Amino acid sequence: MNNNYFHQSKIINKKIINSELCFVEFKVENWNSHVPGQYSEICLTADNGYQAIRPYSIASEPNSNYVRFLIEKISNGEVSTFFFDHSMIGDKVLISRPIGLRFILRNESLPIFICSGSGIAPFLSMTKFLDYEKKNYKLFHWSKTFDGLVNYSDFSKQNNSEYHPFVTRERLSIDGIGTERISKKDFNKLDELLKYEIYICGSDYFVENASEIVQKIFINSKIYTERFGS
Repeated sequence: MNNNYFHQSKIINKKIINSELCFVEFKVENWNSHVPGQYSEICLTADNGYQAIRPYSIASEPNSNYVRFLIEKISNGEVSTFFFDHSMIGDKVLISRPIGLRFILRNESLPIFICSGSGIAPFLSMTKFLDYEKKNYKLFHWSKTFDGLVNYSDFSKQNNSEYHPFVTRERLSIDGIGTERISKKDFNKLDELLKYEIYICGSDYFVENASEIVQKIFINSKIYTERFGS
């Protein structure tokens, strides 16, 4: 194992959000911050030496003294099942240095973040950075259920952002929460002629659909995508 790539880490906090999502926070040795939008690989090692490695977007803000991941429980998933069902405070795992520059926050024009489900993970890091810099952004988040709107209360209170949450499988009577799947009309209030930097993250299907919609609307904008698989 490359000691310059993986670092010893310890779980310092765990929060189950619902039956599909949980936050896990780590103290990572020799962690030197990250660029919003990067990810790390988490490596679990069994007693017999077998290792399972999975990539996860970093959801914590840069320059934090901990590293946070939003983990989606996958059916028969080795790593996600461990964190949901078996992990405890104090457990030690290996976490890689930050990886990737393709989906990082450019911060050159007004950002629009479009995501579904756990696809909000990299945007939690990006928006924390922008909040600290007091810069504006627009966030569109689709979730099957209300409890899947991660950090809903925090986003609802932000003055420097526009927050557009959507819940598609529950009937709610909460003002400001949409109920339909993504469509062109969700972006009607945005100036199509302005130059944005648009980030889309979620399942393969969601990213394909969202990309097709925004490419036809925002012809002057740059679009960056990240797929979490189906």
